[in-house]
Amino acid sequence: MVSNFFTGSIPSSMGKLQNSQYLSLARNRLSGQIPSSLGNISQLNRLYLRENNLHGSIPSSLGDCRSLQLMDLSFNNLSGTIPKEVIGLSSLSIFLKLGSNSLTGSLPLEVSNLKNIGGLQLSDNKLSGEIPGAMGNCESLEFLELQNNFFQGTIPPALSNLKVFLSCLIATLCWMRKSRKKSSPKSTLEDPHMKISYAELHKATDGFSSGKLIGVGSYGSVYKGILDHNGRVIAVKVINLQQKGASKSFLAECEALRNIRHRNLVKIITSCSSLDYKGNDFKALVFEFVPNGSLEKWLHLKSDGQHQVRNLSLIQRLNIAIDVASALDYLHHDCQTPIAHCDLKPSNVLLDESMSAHVGDFGLARFLSERTTHFSKNETSSVAIKGSIGVWSGRRRVYMWRCVQLWDSFIGDFYGKKADWRHV
Repeated sequence: MVSNFFTGSIPSSMGKLQNSQYLSLARNRLSGQIPSSLGNISQLNRLYLRENNLHGSIPSSLGDCRSLQLMDLSFNNLSGTIPKEVIGLSSLSIFLKLGSNSLTGSLPLEVSNLKNIGGLQLSDNKLSGEIPGAMGNCESLEFLELQNNFFQGTIPPALSNLKVFLSCLIATLCWMRKSRKKSSPKSTLEDPHMKISYAELHKATDGFSSGKLIGVGSYGSVYKGILDHNGRVIAVKVINLQQKGASKSFLAECEALRNIRHRNLVKIITSCSSLDYKGNDFKALVFEFVPNGSLEKWLHLKSDGQHQVRNLSLIQRLNIAIDVASALDYLHHDCQTPIAHCDLKPSNVLLDESMSAHVGDFGLARFLSERTTHFSKNETSSVAIKGSIGVWSGRRRVYMWRCVQLWDSFIGDFYGKKADWRHV
């Protein structure tokens, strides 16, 4: 029942499904509170309630699901403290995701019971206090997200013995960044029913004038525009249909952006497939305008001297790397059908007014035929992986690590030399 348009609250009668092992109501429009009766599903192994509008507190009765290995309640409006019965559920061995809510209070000491858990996500909440030193007991922990909270103090020495230590260090640095306005997750397709004509786009961009041109890619040009009816600033990607593969790229990008939703992905408003004033085919994608442009322009001086190198602090650089890692982690693991971007590079990373990074340009994106987490040189897939060389792994921490490696050129530039990650 994932990725539908179910509304209303979760029926308490679902608690009678005592033999159910898998329950997923993710990516719907459900509201109300999580019924405490779900704690009666004693055989439940996996629980997905992410990306809804659920509110209220997390019921402590979920701690009665002694067979639960995976729980994902992220991207809701949940509040209150984290129940010790939930954070201390020792059966959790895959991951526990409570991020992007409004949870408060300190992290319970019972977190030390998660000795076998692989991933813990508590980011983008209002948690405070110090990180419990008892987290050192989480010996299998490989992926930890604590950023965008109000934690204080130092990283407990016990964490240095964990595989996750580097990711935790980077996440701690992120606590220093300015608070960002958090919004409920939406599909990147903001209004699936919104229609826009060629004439409207022509007027918004002053006839696609060179003065409105803000970027040129392999399959088209991007123009800045202002919609006449509401004054909204937009970015219009006009597809060059004369270019071989452009139409296929347009369809791939539409398909990829149709159902994905994440704060670190570009937000598409709508698309346009019509005829221009000369009767020629016209295709364009309309995105929310991102004011600070691409990362490429922040890092490199063009040969014509048009763009000046801008000063990015070390914290900003780490934040950008983490934002990109979060986007990749979502695309590879949390989409209903995993997506390979296939063309990740600085020119496809856009920075908004708060310097948050948004991954864009899905023209080479590919849907993975099987939801698998292991790839090797000898394995094949029904889709061809194109674009920049990347690293695939079932261990989620690799996405953070890979992005740190991917951006080592601009991290190293901060110090005036290439970074050497062998000693990190």
